[in-house]
Amino acid sequence: MKLTPLEIRQISFTKSMRGYSPSEVNDFIENLSDDLDELVKENADYKDQLEKQARTIGELEKAEGAMTETLVMAQKAMENVKMNAQKEAELIIRQAEVRAEEITASAIKRESTLSAEIMTLQRRKTTFIEQIRSMIQGLSREMQWSAEQEQQEAGHQPQEAETQPD
Repeated sequence: MKLTPLEIRQISFTKSMRGYSPSEVNDFIENLSDDLDELVKENADYKDQLEKQARTIGELEKAEGAMTETLVMAQKAMENVKMNAQKEAELIIRQAEVRAEEITASAIKRESTLSAEIMTLQRRKTTFIEQIRSMIQGLSREMQWSAEQEQQEAGHQPQEAETQPD
């Protein structure tokens, strides 16, 4: 049975001859009532503090939950960024490899074309040199023939030249 300070103050005892001193009992009851009143007030204060702390804990737990959720979201976002960067890097590498293959194929084709052109030019050069040699030999023969003709004509000409008047 719980007694309130007011109930304790209102308690009355029957009086007997050899009983307790009424003033001492009343003083004790008054002191007990005051102590109980203080305890009830302290208990109420503690309950208020407990409720405040419970609300604070609830708010902190909510904040912690939000922070945990934010941290998880940030980690997922970071993983997504990392995966996207890795995929982009792989794509760039693949594009670079394809481009390198294209450049290599183009260079090989160009080298082949240039080699063919060089061979054609070397054949033309050889042909041109042969034509020049042939022309030189022809001119040389013609000059030799012409010189021989002039010598032959010169051998016949002096006799005729002497008989001809100037």
